[in-house]
Amino acid sequence: MDCPPQSPGVNPIELLWDELDRQVKNVHVTIEKQLFDRLNVAWDNIATESLQKLVRCLPRIWDAIIKA
Repeated sequence: MDCPPQSPGVNPIELLWDELDRQVKNVHVTIEKQLFDRLNVAWDNIATESLQKLVRCLPRIWDAIIKA
């Protein structure tokens, strides 16, 4: 499959980063360690079901790209 570089919609890790961003977006931190700690908590709180859903949606995304 030929996709342009920097295609976050087809890169599962980018979709996962988006989920982490949503979880920490409204958290006010003053030092880098606080952000790191909050990201670790957010990472630990990502449900297995969310990861499975992410993996299940990829074929549909890829099909849409191929058909475009």
